[in-house]
Amino acid sequence: MNLFTEYFALDIGTHALKIFSVVPGESGEGFSVSDCLCEPLPSGLVSGGFTNPQIRSLPEFSSIVKRTIAKLGSTKQGCILGLPDRWVKLHLVELSLKSHELDAPDFLSWRLRKTLAIPEGLDVAVDQQILSVRETEEGSACQIMAGAVRSDLLTIISTVLADLNVELMAIDTSTLGVYNLLEDLHPENTLDRHLVLCHIGHETTVVKFFQNGRISYERVIEVAGEEFTKLFAASESIDFESAQAAKEKKKFFPQGKSEILAQVPNHQMIARIFGNWLRELNVTFRFYQDKFKVMRLPRIYLTGGSCLFQGLPEFLADYFETVCERFNPVAEIPSHGPIDEKLLAQGPVFAPSLGLLAR
Repeated sequence: MNLFTEYFALDIGTHALKIFSVVPGESGEGFSVSDCLCEPLPSGLVSGGFTNPQIRSLPEFSSIVKRTIAKLGSTKQGCILGLPDRWVKLHLVELSLKSHELDAPDFLSWRLRKTLAIPEGLDVAVDQQILSVRETEEGSACQIMAGAVRSDLLTIISTVLADLNVELMAIDTSTLGVYNLLEDLHPENTLDRHLVLCHIGHETTVVKFFQNGRISYERVIEVAGEEFTKLFAASESIDFESAQAAKEKKKFFPQGKSEILAQVPNHQMIARIFGNWLRELNVTFRFYQDKFKVMRLPRIYLTGGSCLFQGLPEFLADYFETVCERFNPVAEIPSHGPIDEKLLAQGPVFAPSLGLLAR
């Protein structure tokens, strides 16, 4: 496992701000978790999508970032920033390029901007990663992953960090680095195989499909933990805060045959809370199967706070007829000593934060 130890990860979500960092273990073997912080964000402070990302109150946001960074227990050279997936527009592009064009970053950036059809008047920063190159008679057939994000947003966040004397080393989306962790920890399931990463967060469920080590398709579903809470609150006739607390302890999904009959009376409630989410997942999976001619869904790995429902992996495995499990990279960090049990339990929540540190 290869992780940056000189930087800390700063993961901006719509529900919380997370910081994660590691230090080398004793004798240089493995790692120890040096920082693991989660600071709740006020509802609506961070919102919006690619065309309209919003930080409702910059002074309030800056104050929370400053307060959270002040809790760092280790000295780091800078941070790697994770942006909400809905703020970044990912495109998988195929271009035919001449050799001199491939070696000219400015030209490639220009071609991508023309290809991405960015809305007129929208000033964005574009970054790209060449996934594969295949030589043809006409030149090089390239598969490229391009990410676009609003330039003014990057300026705002960079300024916030600069004012705190924090050097910004790199920017990524919150969930892209998770695959790197998975590849490091489970090469037997990633090498030359297909898999699905499903991050169930507060406002969105981000589904990424990978084929032979490369991302092949992504969809952001606008249904996740917040919507589950609202529907649960309506079902139980309680307020949102009470529903949030009760939801974390509620057994929605049966675990084993003995609990299936006991859950029958809850069937309608489960359908009301999770039905739309399951339908959107089903549409996403079926589209992927049709587009890429895949007969059987590949293995699904779950991350995010809303994947912690008891019995959810087993339920989804049965529902979609494939292997499904939570991915908890925190529990699998090569460590010279025990990891705090509370942190272990929240490992799937911090998977994107740890993923930002993956080299």
